[in-house]
Amino acid sequence: MTRRVSRANILDAVLRELRRIVLSVRGRFFSRPKPLEPSVLVPLSRSEAERLLGERHFAPNWDMSFSYFGEVLNLRRVEYVIDHPTGYEWWQVHVRGYHHPEGLELTAHFETDPSETPDAHVDRVGIDIDRGLEELNAVLEEQDIEYRELSKSDVAALA
Repeated sequence: MTRRVSRANILDAVLRELRRIVLSVRGRFFSRPKPLEPSVLVPLSRSEAERLLGERHFAPNWDMSFSYFGEVLNLRRVEYVIDHPTGYEWWQVHVRGYHHPEGLELTAHFETDPSETPDAHVDRVGIDIDRGLEELNAVLEEQDIEYRELSKSDVAALA
């Protein structure tokens, strides 16, 4: 039995390859050192954290963000915020994960949604690390996941 190749099949293959190339270029030319910011340490693997957050409406964000050295998890959850002081309505909680000798180190921040407000996102308008960590911690606590908070100096000591 021969398989008929359709335009849709060819287009899907081309788009998959294009995405692979874009992610490769992103990793090679748009990677930065891991930021020294507060984080939480969880006793989870990357896949366990991805599933936990994915079940709470976090989605992969590799295509929409810079790459950081050592990053193994990149998820976001989009939110609509009424009456934010900046005037922007579309926001995201952005979570990144890094391997750690004791589990997985997760950073989080609340920021404008890059797909709706790219200029504000790049300019870091309204970025809020504390709010991002609060929302991440709420998810972890809701699921009875133990975590340890790491300060900026804790993170710097590991670098």
